[in-house]
Amino acid sequence: MSEATYKLHYFNLRARGELPRIIFAYANKKFEDVRYAAPNFGITEGKDIATVKASGLLPFGQVPVLEVTTGGKTHVISQSHAIERYLAREFGLYGSSNLEAARIDEILEALVDVGNSFAQQVWTKPREEQAEALKKFVSETLPKTATVIDKFAGEHSDSAFCCGKTLTLADLALFHTGNMLHTDWKDFPNIHKSYEAVGKALEKYLAARPNSPF
Repeated sequence: MSEATYKLHYFNLRARGELPRIIFAYANKKFEDVRYAAPNFGITEGKDIATVKASGLLPFGQVPVLEVTTGGKTHVISQSHAIERYLAREFGLYGSSNLEAARIDEILEALVDVGNSFAQQVWTKPREEQAEALKKFVSETLPKTATVIDKFAGEHSDSAFCCGKTLTLADLALFHTGNMLHTDWKDFPNIHKSYEAVGKALEKYLAARPNSPF
């Protein structure tokens, strides 16, 4: 059977589309990166999102969406976290046991909480207030969860990574979150070790990826 092919649909931004791109990059897997313009965010380069919405490709009417073609059939996966976890399982980035997978999920769910808090405290602010709101979020809100994750990583790993002896989706997700929040987690030694290891592994991808406001 031929190897699966992949097509990722998202805006010409990082945000919810970037972690799947990072997974592909780390796993050294080719994919078609279909990017759409986002005029509301000042992004005019890219395809017209209305066209793909009208096509019926998007089950929930939104991106990201991943098309996976294998065995002559194309399957559509929607919702960012479902896409991330599917790819991680496909590429061996979901731990070496069911217990490790559960530990990875614990970190991922904690980062979902971080994302929800970020949306409430930063994203809902007027654009001119968001930079200051982000600084406050990173200095006051983020450390509460980061402290727990850092302790957790120290308890469940004796390597540079957060869950077990090898790099997993948890490490890639923490790296992406740090990128989005403009922090290298330097105040949290276990997360910082992971962040540095991921950054080194992704040097080529990071140097070549398009610039994006977020």
